Amino acid sequence: MKTYCIYETEWGDGALLFSEKGLVRVLFPSLSAQDLLVELDERFEQYKHIQNQDYGLTSTLARYFSGERVSFDVEIDFGRLSDFERTVLNKLRGLSYGETIGYRDLAEECGSGRAARAVGNALAKNPVPIVVPCHRVLRSDGRLGGWSGPKGWKERLLELEGITLGDGNRVRAEEPLS
Repeated sequence: MKTYCIYETEWGDGALLFSEKGLVRVLFPSLSAQDLLVELDERFEQYKHIQNQDYGLTSTLARYFSGERVSFDVEIDFGRLSDFERTVLNKLRGLSYGETIGYRDLAEECGSGRAARAVGNALAKNPVPIVVPCHRVLRSDGRLGGWSGPKGWKERLLELEGITLGDGNRVRAEEPLS
């Protein structure tokens, strides 16, 4: 059975989607609860709303968004991702709160030192951001680099975690969340 639950944060409400195998998707908090419900209805109509089946994730995400250091211990259903993409995302799960890694370094940790671009492609397919912290992957020069999530979120998440960029400056989110 495909189910979802809503999680509440200071930044708005988001959603967690599950299959029988585990967490399938994390939807970022929305400034409008109505927009979140519309997205769930339009894109995930086959999922049924259920309460109290979140494996503790709703409270963990609420604590994360309030600035608390947390870790996520949940089974993830990566669906149709390739073996390499799964390897990248699983390796990234071991990266602690407030730590960053470069695309090339992550590729090397996955056994493919020249596959930085493939790592970036795998991160772009990450269905469970925050739980698998793709926002913590930076360019080799320590700058932000790309991001497939909603505009402004990478900066906000890095700022929340107190991450300093390669130029020695702490990340500052300058754009509003969308």
